[in-house]
Amino acid sequence: MANNKFYGYSPKKEESKIGWENSTMGIGTRLDRINPYEFRKGMDYELTSMGCARLQESTPEEREKATESVIKNLESHGGYYTSLITYETLFRNTKGVKPSFTAWLKTQEDTKMMEVKVGDKSTKHSKDNEMTDKLPKYTKSDYTVPFKTAALKEAIKTEIKKVLNEQEDEDFDDDIEKADKAAIKTAKKTKSSNRFDLEKEAIKNILYRGKKGKDSEYTEEEPAPKSILAIKDDMLQTYKSKFKGKEGGLDEYKALLKKTNEKFKKALEKHVKSFGEEGKGNKVTLNLIYGEDLPATIKLLGARLKELDKEEQEELIAKTNERREIASTDMTREQHIKLLEIIRENGISLREGAMGVKTYYEIAKAAYLEGVANGMKL
Repeated sequence: MANNKFYGYSPKKEESKIGWENSTMGIGTRLDRINPYEFRKGMDYELTSMGCARLQESTPEEREKATESVIKNLESHGGYYTSLITYETLFRNTKGVKPSFTAWLKTQEDTKMMEVKVGDKSTKHSKDNEMTDKLPKYTKSDYTVPFKTAALKEAIKTEIKKVLNEQEDEDFDDDIEKADKAAIKTAKKTKSSNRFDLEKEAIKNILYRGKKGKDSEYTEEEPAPKSILAIKDDMLQTYKSKFKGKEGGLDEYKALLKKTNEKFKKALEKHVKSFGEEGKGNKVTLNLIYGEDLPATIKLLGARLKELDKEEQEELIAKTNERREIASTDMTREQHIKLLEIIRENGISLREGAMGVKTYYEIAKAAYLEGVANGMKL
């Protein structure tokens, strides 16, 4: 059955040891002799390996099998799963020959922590002393170290500067103020020439700004003369004064809307040619911005403005992934290990658990690759 304390089950064939029922310190059950944090980490690892996303989705048989595997591994090494997760992280992208987990584990300092001094067996409580010595000692600082992003950022920046200096002959500008100004200037220049922003501006000019564009004083509420929104307002007044209440007036008004809409078809075709596949490469086509009548065209143009934001975000993600993928090809095993060292040097315990370490590692890696990509001018 489920065990709320250890997220597993009560193992079968438990042999009660002397101690608890006699009000003396005994060695308890097998679960009592292992670290609960390491046990929970091991259960997550083993159940995931079996294809269970979480404990609630596993069957009693799967929990039993996972628990027995975890206890067996932890009895051989108290920090088995912390070491295993660290090993898999370090050698995840390693090509060629890499050491086995067992061989790598023997080289770690953590293995020495499990060597215990056997107490004086001549004393009455020699077994109690022996088991007490074997219990791993944990302090709050082992798993509640505050994360200082500023220090990590500075350490990553230093590492990136070293790599770039090795790859390029030109000097790396470490003047933060100057670099910020240059970045802002580049960002403004990039934004002004962004094909998505340019199309947005063109649509706004057609809708209400008119020929003056950004310099226009007109707004959606007060559109420029001869713009689509201005013509729509004029058409509404025409309906009120000429067609409202007239027999067949609604049909005549709809026909007039279609005829008026055709006057903008040529301008919208030109827009598609400028910003579509033949032009700047956006995904705009005539059927996306030109409707059956004037109200339909206005609705489509409004929807196109929103769609441009999605297209821009998709391209930004694609380009970022491409840049980082190219930069990662230049990332060696030593640099992967160096990132872990940077994380540890800035107060993050590598024993904290798979998810915690992985999160910090991915943040550091993303920052590192972004810096390398910028340095390589990708």
